[in-house]
Amino acid sequence: MKNLLTKFNYNTDSTDTSMISDVYVIKNSDGSARWIFPTHAKKPLFLKFYHVEGLRSRLFALLSKVVFLLGIQSIVYRKENWDSCVQLAYQVLPVDLTNTHWALFTGTKGPNNKILLYGEKDAGSFFLKIPATSLASDIVLSEKAGSDKAASISPDSFRIPSVKMHNNRILEIEDIGRQGKRSNEFSDQHKRVLAEIYQKTAKLETPGKTTCLKEGTRCLALAQLKSDPRVPENLIRKLKKLEKELRSESFLSALAHGDFTPWNMFVQQNQLAVYDWEMAKEAYPLGFDAFHFIIQKGIMIERKSWKDIRQELHKNVASWLNTYLSTTEARWEYYLKLYLFVNICRYLDIYIRQENWHDQVYWLMETWNEALSDISTHPEDARAILIEDVFSNLRERDYATMKFPVIPPYSLSPYSDIDICLKKKDSIELVNRLKKHPLVQKVLQTKSSFMSQVQIILINNEILNLDLIWQLKWKHMEMMNIGAVLERAQTNTYGVKAIHPGDLKTYLGLFYGLNNAMVPQKYEHHISRDTEHNSVVNSIIESSHSQQIIPQKSLKKAIKEQPANRGLSGILNRVSYLFDTVYSLFNQRGMIVTFSGVDGAGKSTIIERMRYEYEKKLRRRVVVLRHRPSVLPILSAWTKGKARAEQDSANTLPRQGTNNSTLSSLLRFSYYYTDYLFGQFAVYVRHVLRGDIVLYDRYYFDFINDSLRSNIRLPKGLLKTGYMFLIKPDFNFFLYADADTILARKQELDKDTIKSLTKKYLDLFKTLARSKKASHRYVAIENRVLEETVSEIIKTTTGKAA
Repeated sequence: MKNLLTKFNYNTDSTDTSMISDVYVIKNSDGSARWIFPTHAKKPLFLKFYHVEGLRSRLFALLSKVVFLLGIQSIVYRKENWDSCVQLAYQVLPVDLTNTHWALFTGTKGPNNKILLYGEKDAGSFFLKIPATSLASDIVLSEKAGSDKAASISPDSFRIPSVKMHNNRILEIEDIGRQGKRSNEFSDQHKRVLAEIYQKTAKLETPGKTTCLKEGTRCLALAQLKSDPRVPENLIRKLKKLEKELRSESFLSALAHGDFTPWNMFVQQNQLAVYDWEMAKEAYPLGFDAFHFIIQKGIMIERKSWKDIRQELHKNVASWLNTYLSTTEARWEYYLKLYLFVNICRYLDIYIRQENWHDQVYWLMETWNEALSDISTHPEDARAILIEDVFSNLRERDYATMKFPVIPPYSLSPYSDIDICLKKKDSIELVNRLKKHPLVQKVLQTKSSFMSQVQIILINNEILNLDLIWQLKWKHMEMMNIGAVLERAQTNTYGVKAIHPGDLKTYLGLFYGLNNAMVPQKYEHHISRDTEHNSVVNSIIESSHSQQIIPQKSLKKAIKEQPANRGLSGILNRVSYLFDTVYSLFNQRGMIVTFSGVDGAGKSTIIERMRYEYEKKLRRRVVVLRHRPSVLPILSAWTKGKARAEQDSANTLPRQGTNNSTLSSLLRFSYYYTDYLFGQFAVYVRHVLRGDIVLYDRYYFDFINDSLRSNIRLPKGLLKTGYMFLIKPDFNFFLYADADTILARKQELDKDTIKSLTKKYLDLFKTLARSKKASHRYVAIENRVLEETVSEIIKTTTGKAA
């Protein structure tokens, strides 16, 4: 307690012990005092400083009251001796504690620290706000000024406590909340308060004259200048980008409380009792307090993600605020951007002055970063922004990237994935955070005993793949100790922690050597690097990599002797590997995608592009089949041989067959239908169950719409009936274009035939898409611009493929 008073520069050298008093102390998790109250207290007055809302806080408040009711404070709470500090307190505090029931809150650590004392006397109750630093003294003066500003508008919907400034800048505040309660709900009552303030104080702020934006810009420049390593660099970049967007527009401003939160007010029958006007400003963007209420309690009390907070803002603030902004335009999102810029910048100015941060500051930083990603991202930037946010989320954790290029993270190729070594608990936290990220549509995981393959589908259908590794294993053996790898990780020029060059050399040598493969040329310089890590494994790698393949047998023998692969650990590794193997057999189902269209519609180009996209982005094996499963060879192969028959077929223009016999057509169709009927199961077992993606260049629909192409002449109804008995592909795309465009690409069909076939396919796909039983997709795409067609296919198939 003496330490608390010495913060105020008060002399605590008194030796008078005539006023010795004991107090009870409730401490913070770090051992420092949080709440203090006298041993003779009859009620838990410290609850006046505690926000009671929610099951956990209600339970704590109830138990506290039970302790006092039973009179067992001495058993539950820690007793300390206040000794001569009591006399000093009597000298410096503007109230007589002898006849006062009181409790004291030591406040939040930092340069703005203020100690709060609550007292009850026969004449009424009050708060004393006692500044513990020179900066806190200025804030206390600001509260007096803010309270006066709020009182000057003569409010009807809310009450403001009367305040009185004493010596030593101690502020006495009237207790006006005794008949009220705290609430986390942003209710109509809160809206009425803000509406009254807007009606009485709103004004137009023009570009270049906006005080709050200028102040935000000043705070941002200071934060950038100080370059506090605790502040994510991408947070600063996003704020700078947002500042440029906001500086040129006018907006409505009004008086704002500045810290309009559930813990700074009490809900009464007809009014709100609103305290703590220390951060009040006369020209903050409209809606500032509404945004602040929902966002702060969402982060600090409910621990919500930004995605959930954004939904609550849209539900409770958007339409209400728009009534004050424009009748023709939904402007609330612009005012949300203003709020985020001003609020984040002003708090950065506070936090960079603090030597130590409590957990809540990191919560705020994480959520602010996600909020800025959400509001300032163009769809094409989503993947780059998310990559930066991944590394921002990991910055306070131990991790090491594997083979990550020394480039700004946001410039990573769209076809590159990211391998990260980290602790298992950190990987779980990262995935949970990503699932709630505003730029993320879906997160899919393939888990094993030593790693998690994470596939992230973004809101623009781009894909980011992460391999989160907490054990470096090959089959049932541990190759390297992950703890040692994390300990030696190095931070590169762009703030990304990367595996130590010596560890990377060992890993690459082990990975390719144990898999009996050559080290790729692009990694050769890592293997050739001289390192200080001397080990049996490194000796094997260094002595043999010049022979192109590092001997697998020697590596296996070396790592088998490591402690992690012997005894009980070795047995557990084998069991884990067995489970991983079994799980992988049933874990990931592939899919079947068909592409149909007349010759010249662009099928071949699209299929090749999609093969590349799926292989690189989805990391799946892709199998391309032409027209049918091909379990049975082409008919002419029985007479010409397979190679000759396929060559002749490739060199022959379509629709050139001369067959006019119904019997011949029926036999021909029966042969190919048998291939479809039984071949579909072969394709399913060989590929789909193994996770492969099967792309069909043409499919059964050709028999229905263009049977002449297969030299078959049978009723369309019969051919269409055959489709009923086939396993339906997951996605079916019909690519088409106008006849002139197709003829410019290929002159294999005449204009009338192109138009006729296109109409047949469009009608068929419309019919199949309307079928109530159709659980699969039938999509017609006009294939004019390659990138647009590819984007549409990716958008349609991504969720299923991933």
